[in-house]
Amino acid sequence: MMTAKNLAIVVATKNNMRTIAECLESVQGLYDHLLVVDSGSTDGTIELCRNRGAEVIHRPWPGMVPQRQFCLDACKGYRWVLVLDSDESLDGQLFAEIQRVVAEDCAERDGYTFNRKVWFMGGWLHHVFQPEFRLRLVRGGVATMNGVGPEGQGGHDRIEVAGNVGRLGGTCKHDSWESAGDMMARYLELAQRAALYDPKPGSVSQLLLSPFFAFLKQYFWKGGIRDGRRGLIAAAGLAGGNFIKQILKLAKTFA
Repeated sequence: MMTAKNLAIVVATKNNMRTIAECLESVQGLYDHLLVVDSGSTDGTIELCRNRGAEVIHRPWPGMVPQRQFCLDACKGYRWVLVLDSDESLDGQLFAEIQRVVAEDCAERDGYTFNRKVWFMGGWLHHVFQPEFRLRLVRGGVATMNGVGPEGQGGHDRIEVAGNVGRLGGTCKHDSWESAGDMMARYLELAQRAALYDPKPGSVSQLLLSPFFAFLKQYFWKGGIRDGRRGLIAAAGLAGGNFIKQILKLAKTFA
């Protein structure tokens, strides 16, 4: 008996025990194949994934863009591929939406976006970073990865398709940061990489204005003030990461 090849779900992992269980639980019953590409977990992530029925492949981390491209290529024999991060999970509406469009298999669509919402400090960020539509459900064999800098090390990694893209309802929960300290550590890492590969020179005006407007955009224009203390800390964290990036760019320009 042949196995159905309608939908493969692929997740890249490394030491993600805090979030991977919720990720996998949210997609149970949705896929024909579950693939986990792990880059060296030592915290039990691999064992948990295998116990949940996933095929686990070990591959050293070469950067987000090549790792995601490997994930896409590994599943190109399936009609549809859903790419998730280990800290992402689907709500019931998004689960049903994906189930529906995979069954319909509309020939006019090469992919679908859906909204991702951050869970931070024990609650939702309903306004900061919203909306954040990501292309994650793609037709097998048609998607490519792109990003800034060699191997996408400069950030802004994204999945791209040449054909038409639809939009799904529902929400993808993004439980990225364990704490405010974890958030700032991530922003520091991102700022270092972004500054290294950004071809634009740094400037004093950017150092003073870019973080300020980044905070204004998230906290006031997007309504982060209505997210309470979570919104304030998240918007300030983003501005802080931007400030570090501008410092590093300016230092590189003056070097």
